[in-house]
Amino acid sequence: METIQDSVGLRGANRPQDVRLVQQLLSKNGFPQLRVDGICGNNTTKAIITYQKHFYQHPDGLVSPGKKTLSQLTSNQRSALPRVDGATGNNPNGARKNPMIMYPSYQVLKLMMDYEELHTLPYDDHTKATISNWTVGATIGYGHWISRESEFAQYKDGISEQAAETLFSQDLKTFVDAVRNFVKVALTQNEFDALVMLAFNIGTKDSKHHKGLYYSTALKVINGESAENLDRAWMQFVYSRGTRMKGLVNRRKSELNVYHKGIYIRL
Repeated sequence: METIQDSVGLRGANRPQDVRLVQQLLSKNGFPQLRVDGICGNNTTKAIITYQKHFYQHPDGLVSPGKKTLSQLTSNQRSALPRVDGATGNNPNGARKNPMIMYPSYQVLKLMMDYEELHTLPYDDHTKATISNWTVGATIGYGHWISRESEFAQYKDGISEQAAETLFSQDLKTFVDAVRNFVKVALTQNEFDALVMLAFNIGTKDSKHHKGLYYSTALKVINGESAENLDRAWMQFVYSRGTRMKGLVNRRKSELNVYHKGIYIRL
């Protein structure tokens, strides 16, 4: 079994030969674009944390000899981890499952974080400009919505990257639960992933304004409650404050690539 001599990642010893091996293993386990250079930078640390989110409630960003993260990375039988099932019939992992027992894959978590981008200071989600006072679109970290002015006080001076990772992990549960509860049919892993990604961006269930995944035509199509075209229903969510946004168009297309093809690439 491949192994390392010392720890790699946050506050790790980060010996170049150990870092290189961990990078190679991560590259084979959902992070093909990760550079294998023996240097433990932000991208390597982010990949470790994203990967750990499937078996640690609070990832520590550290790969250590004899510990679970290394064991998962080097195992030939990773049945405990979500895999990219794909929508094609020739994919052996393409079985459909009850959404209630599913978790988002590390590929979609990485893609979502790529789209949200890290902001350590509060910003307006519409303009992306840094803000010093609360506004309706106040956001921080990886897309964490600051919903109340009273909450803004704890974020106005900014947060660390690790705190942003923690917030993202905490926020994610709401959207995973929404997909589990709202979808009435079995899904492949990539279909589940795409719905989590969509819900994270459009919301779950705004009863007052009838917005969010729960009220979407896309969900009705998937549940067999509408004969509308799924792609057309999905692409309705490309407007922000009444303006069609190119970034949202690309994001919706990216989600559909995940849903139909199991392709996890930012457009």
